[in-house]
Amino acid sequence: MSGQKTIAIVINAKNFSDATEINYYITNIEDKYVTPEGICSTYSQRNWVEVFYREAKGWLGLREYQLTDQISLKRNFILV
Repeated sequence: MSGQKTIAIVINAKNFSDATEINYYITNIEDKYVTPEGICSTYSQRNWVEVFYREAKGWLGLREYQLTDQISLKRNFILV
């Protein structure tokens, strides 16, 4: 990785030696536009996106469906 990066380090303790879980979040957005708190907040929302896609694959049959256009996708959702 080249260039300047903004990093947020999240641990589940007051110091590194007591931590049992350490997460590193890195972004290429300049630090004048983002804070470590903002990075963590944005990443925490990612889980809901993952849940949506997992549910969509399971309940709407997207595992087997190959998209050709938006109209076909809507028709598939209506049928399911």
